[in-house]
Amino acid sequence: MNKTKTLLITPVAFLSVFFVVPVTNALLRFFRFSAFSDVLSNQSLRGVAWFSLWQAIISTLATLAIGLPVTWALSRFTFRGSRIARGILTAPFVLPAVVVAAGVLAITDSRGVIPIIWAHVVFNVSVILRIVGPRWAMVNLRLEHVAATLGARPTRTFTHVVLPQISDAVISAATLVFVYCFTSFGVIAILGGVSRRTLETEIFTQAVRLGNTTTATALAVLQAIIIGAVFFFTRRGSRSLSTSLHVSSAQPLQTKPAHRTTPLIITAAAIIIVASPLLATIYRSLVVNSQLSLSAWRTIFSGSLPALSVSPQSVIITSLVFAITAACICVPLALLVATTSAPRALFSLPLIVSAATLGIGLIITFNTSPFTWRSERWFIPVIHAVIALPLVIRALEPAARAIPTSLRNASATLGASPFTTWRRVELPLLKTALLRATGLSMAVSLGEFGATSFLSRSGSTTLPIAIAQLLGRPGAATQQAGFALAALMVLVTIGVMSRA
Repeated sequence: MNKTKTLLITPVAFLSVFFVVPVTNALLRFFRFSAFSDVLSNQSLRGVAWFSLWQAIISTLATLAIGLPVTWALSRFTFRGSRIARGILTAPFVLPAVVVAAGVLAITDSRGVIPIIWAHVVFNVSVILRIVGPRWAMVNLRLEHVAATLGARPTRTFTHVVLPQISDAVISAATLVFVYCFTSFGVIAILGGVSRRTLETEIFTQAVRLGNTTTATALAVLQAIIIGAVFFFTRRGSRSLSTSLHVSSAQPLQTKPAHRTTPLIITAAAIIIVASPLLATIYRSLVVNSQLSLSAWRTIFSGSLPALSVSPQSVIITSLVFAITAACICVPLALLVATTSAPRALFSLPLIVSAATLGIGLIITFNTSPFTWRSERWFIPVIHAVIALPLVIRALEPAARAIPTSLRNASATLGASPFTTWRRVELPLLKTALLRATGLSMAVSLGEFGATSFLSRSGSTTLPIAIAQLLGRPGAATQQAGFALAALMVLVTIGVMSRA
């Protein structure tokens, strides 16, 4: 028990300094109970909260409907193009919300609930794939074969054999998807129009545009209460069997005795749904006024960006350095939490609190001596690691739980030290989950926009900041350059994430 507490000192201290302290500071300065009561009694703001809730629920169900079948296909089978398929499906998660939302808008040419749900599905299929996938890959195939031999239909085999083994990963992933949809900002700003507002967009409007920080903080508290309640209830239901889990490689598709085309059809359908906005982004980077033009790509590769004082090379290098640094910080901390009996509620806090609230807290907390860190370059990847930490923990936790205690006990009986047991027994079993967790951490860093917008300086401009600045300025050439930079991000991301 003492050893467990010692291991948890580092992640707890990290989260306390860079998250708990600034958020608490913001709440103490700006939160008023009278403002919270006013928010609850305001019919318009209650309507905003209700829309935030039900659109998030529908978006989560739609994401599960698309994400679970394709997770089965890519976790259980290997086939030609499966790596590229994985990269395509996970690429949108690192893209700025404004880019994917603009891609959906280019296809639908309308705003409303359906485009919002589509954009949320595009973003969050990656969460299902990377959290549920490692757990699904560890379900013992022999149990499924036995069930099939006994005459069980595939649906019955799934509900009675597979689902009990992966239920905690599914619940964890679904909870994260709900939180991302509930706190969505860029998607709602582009596709919601003036009539569709969420708590997150209203927090930004109250704090930045209206200067009403007190109301914004009250809305942030209401948002945190709702998300906290969701975490509480889903955590109580997150219980799964793990006695039959073991490391198993995905089988070649040609060995599937029947219905070999089913995984291919499922994967192709998911790719069409997810990739369409990405293709629209690429299309917008190549076409101006219905005519093909490569001027934006020439501008990018010539080393200049219109209306910006930084070069595309420096923006790309900065983003990659931040992503790698954030992963190096986040993954080891998440591993410590996932392999110990840490208080999970504490490490879920970055998901509960609004990015705008965190940004305000960071500015007022780390802007005075001796902690004038907000202008330091290293501070941004540290905050990226804070934001990614809950997701990475959930990517590692199902695989860590699946390791039988008997393996650790057997290793200790044979005289192995705890470190040797971890290195020789646990680490090989966690390899796949660690690679995917690293990809997720880098993805969060590459695509993070909310808190970064409060901290970014001319020498630390990231890809999302640069893309948003280009797309937000007038002029066809400037906006095409923004889409070209986003398209370059899409292509590079697909290549990187297909290997993760």
